[in-house]
Formats: sequence, C-alpha cells, structure tokens
Amino acid sequence: MEPTQEFQQRIGRIEKLVEKLESSPDKALQSTARDLVQSLMDLYGAGLERILEIVSSSGGDAGVHLLESLGHDDLVSSLLVLHGLHPEDFETRVRRGIEKVRPFVRSRGAGLDVVDITSDTIRLKITGAWSADIEEAVRSALLDTAPDAAEVAIEGSVGKKRTPGFVPLTSLLPANASPLAVAESSRS
Repeated sequence: MEPTQEFQQRIGRIEKLVEKLESSPDKALQSTARDLVQSLMDLYGAGLERILEIVSSSGGDAGVHLLESLGHDDLVSSLLVLHGLHPEDFETRVRRGIEKVRPFVRSRGAGLDVVDITSDTIRLKITGAWSADIEEAVRSALLDTAPDAAEVAIEGSVGKKRTPGFVPLTSLLPANASPLAVAESSRS
C-alpha cells in the first residue's frame, strides 16, 4: 500500500473515532476528548516544527536536501501541511504535482494547462485527448503534492468533482477551535 493511501485510511479511522466520541451523550467526555486531540496535535506539531528547525540549522547542502526530501515525501508532506509547516507554499506544491503528471498526460496525447491557482483551489484545463484516466491521474498527482486543496476543477471534464482526500483540519477551524469540533459542526 502506498504511504498516501495508508495515511488517508488512518485519517478516515480518526474521523470515525471522532464521530463516535461526538455522538456520546456525555458532554464531559466530549470535552476531554477534544482537549486530548488538540493537545496531541499541538505536541506533534511542535515536535515536527522542532525537527525542521534542527534540520534547517544544520545548514549546508545536506540540510537543504533533507528539507526538500521531507517536503517531497507523500506521508511527511501531508503531516507538514496539516501543521502548517510545509517548506513549500501551496502554489509551488501544485506546480510540482502538475510537472509530476505532465509526462503521463503527454503520453496519452493530451496537454495540461493551468487556468488558475488560488490559496486552496486549482483550476486546470486538459487539452487534446481527454480521458477519465488522465483526469484521475491529474487529481491523484495533485492530491499527493497538495492534499490541502479544497477544490480541483478541470475544464472540459465530464463533471467537476471535489477532490477526495485529506484536508488539514487546521484549515477548516477558527483559530482556537478543536479538531473534534469539526465533526460536530459537520453533523449540524
């Protein structure tokens, strides 16, 4: 199993556990669970941030190469995005995903043009020979490099689909909200 698939399965499991806790009639348990999840996220986020600081301070080509490697690893990249620590901005990661899939698109007799990239939305156009396989490959490549994309719209496709996958909880929350509150508010 690919690291990205495994990561998404784990996120799915976490979401189910959150839903189960949120359905509990015990409000004190819900509050404790929210605090626990938020504390764990804060702890892991601080740990990841410290790791990046240590790598960055090591300086030289080795430190730069290691940061790039961490930022390009599908699993680690998703965690860095989740905690707002990714060394590349959203547009850079999107463009890397596009370049990653471009040879496949060309091999199928199609082209891929960027229409627009905003803070969380990607708009592309497939030119030439369109197929569902090409569209799926493009969406998959973008999910790997920019899992925080709220929407991937592809002009000329059969239907505009919202990109399935992991969206960092921190991008959905107000400044001091807890991840468990997301599940509660989504059921309302």
